[in-house]
Amino acid sequence: MTQTSEADARTRLDALPGIRWQPFAREDLPNIAAFYTECETYDENPERTSLADLEEFWDSTRSVPEEDTLVGRDTGGQVVATAWAGCNRAVTERRTVRLNGAVRPDRRGEGIGEAILQWELAHGRDWDTASRRPGFGPLTMRLFAPTEQTDVRDLAMRHELPTERYFFEMSRGLDALVEVRPLDGIRLVDWDPERSAEVHRVMDAAFRDHWGHVDLPPQMWQENITSHAFRPHWTVLAIDDTTDRVIGAAMNYAWEQDWESQGYTEGYTDELGVLRSHRGRGVASALLAESMRRFSRSGMAAAGLGVDTANPSGALGLYESLGYRRTAGTCVHQVTRVQPE
Repeated sequence: MTQTSEADARTRLDALPGIRWQPFAREDLPNIAAFYTECETYDENPERTSLADLEEFWDSTRSVPEEDTLVGRDTGGQVVATAWAGCNRAVTERRTVRLNGAVRPDRRGEGIGEAILQWELAHGRDWDTASRRPGFGPLTMRLFAPTEQTDVRDLAMRHELPTERYFFEMSRGLDALVEVRPLDGIRLVDWDPERSAEVHRVMDAAFRDHWGHVDLPPQMWQENITSHAFRPHWTVLAIDDTTDRVIGAAMNYAWEQDWESQGYTEGYTDELGVLRSHRGRGVASALLAESMRRFSRSGMAAAGLGVDTANPSGALGLYESLGYRRTAGTCVHQVTRVQPE
């Protein structure tokens, strides 16, 4: 497929009849959040976008919404669509652009989504070319879509974004908890802000053999643990008694915007990591069992997590053995180029 320049892609957007485009403004976020709710409800997305999510994106010092976002409104001022190519400027080992466009359900089939994706891809390529420096890694542009959302997946395939990976969302009820068994030489403790940098290093090391992983810069780690969804009192650390060092962690969150559509409350293990040196000793199972206990104590009805179905560590089998069952699926479509053309 012939690649479109960003200028040409923007011209195509501006030519769509009856739609006016401009970058997101902070005062737009409540309307944009309501727009995402409408779209995600219609599409039965397993993950929802909250106003707090949008505000955290906006307020991050690494976000550049005036460059990476567009909101399209009709002549009555109602949001029709968004174009959002999230360029990650904090990581250079692998440069990434997340493609996040959406079109209001009653305006689909008009070619708006096609024009949006072309602009997002062109913006990502032009950003990479303009800002690339010696030593930067390849550019990956990535689109996430629910497995059953065939219109978006077909659009991605038409624009040479093949299916790269499948993820499952999994959940289990907390009516019957898993026993937290003692571990020889390892203790489970509460989240400790004084150990934050240590936990950061451990999680980076634990995930280096996982697909798509790049080490998080300190700024991105800090954003994660100060997020509105992070729950320190649910988070669990595993400490080696001999060294008094962190060797694993369950980083737990509350994605409250998902609860209504799910029909139940849920504590969510967003990251579960154990150093390779301590795997095979039941640490991951113990971290999850303790997480479940904490979720239940806070009144949650379920425990949830996500898993890469091709994870080489056998995580899917572990989760199933603990009673987690698939509730939804997500596909990752992506294209990678090693050097700018």
